[in-house]
Amino acid sequence: MTNDSHRNSAVNAATTTKIQHAQLTDLPRSTARRMYEGGIRPGEPIRTGMKAQKMLENIPPSQRAGVDGKSAASNVEQYLSDKHASHIKPHSKGGSNNPNNIKWENAKDNIARGGKTMTWQEKMRLDARWHFDNLKGAAKAGFQAAPVGAAVGAMTSLPFSLLTHALRVVRGEISAQEAATATLKDTVVGGTVGGATAFATATVAAACPPIAIALTAAAPALAVIGTAGMIHQFFKILEYHQQDVRIYYESLTQQELEHLQAIEDELIYEHKKNLEFLSQAEAINQEITNRAIAPGIEGAMQRLRDSIAIAQSLGITSADSKLLTDS
Repeated sequence: MTNDSHRNSAVNAATTTKIQHAQLTDLPRSTARRMYEGGIRPGEPIRTGMKAQKMLENIPPSQRAGVDGKSAASNVEQYLSDKHASHIKPHSKGGSNNPNNIKWENAKDNIARGGKTMTWQEKMRLDARWHFDNLKGAAKAGFQAAPVGAAVGAMTSLPFSLLTHALRVVRGEISAQEAATATLKDTVVGGTVGGATAFATATVAAACPPIAIALTAAAPALAVIGTAGMIHQFFKILEYHQQDVRIYYESLTQQELEHLQAIEDELIYEHKKNLEFLSQAEAINQEITNRAIAPGIEGAMQRLRDSIAIAQSLGITSADSKLLTDS
């Protein structure tokens, strides 16, 4: 049950995690103009749409990602707020306006370089900064997605955990308080799984556009899988409940059989005791009946003494019979 719940929480969290990378059509006019004209001197032809898109792709993927086109465009604007389109090889030395010759760079650094060609150290620094900005943006996207994923994971786990532990209460396995505690624990774990899944999914998708595209394409299938998993979990809970109830009643039947067997054994034991007593009584009766009868008073006194001895051996006292004397 726990594995099913965690899997469903993860699938549903991944399904609801949405990452979209900005396209030219998502950008406001002023930002789109920078893709077409950034780094181009007045009078020179602007870039084609394909090259303008490449200029957009020179921005770290996670810095142009969002939950939709609007938020992705906003992130692009924020990233470019202090950036210039810097030429690796400047115009003055024959550098072209091709996106391959341009990097988005801090405006102050671009101005400070002037008409010089970028050194390999500067290019390495910009490449390292590009990767750092990509990781930072990816982590930001992950943290933004985590609360939603946690909520989805918790809501996925809650009803099934509630059903599972409610049935355990019905079966008498745990108390209502223990059921509430277990349900809360399962819900927290489900929320944690959902949050972690959403964070990881959003982080990777923001940093890698192909994964974001694949995730978007797979979202309907994931939704079906998540729904099917929840239905499967529901019927599995009911199946386990039926099995546990059957085992419980079978155990009750076995207990009843053991109880009846114990009663029967006790009756047999008492019957055997009675048979032994009757056998002993018959032997004593035969002993009394078959005694030799001596004549006269002396013989009668001897039979009396024998009878008293037999009565005493049986535990009979004068309190039980007036015919017996204390001496």
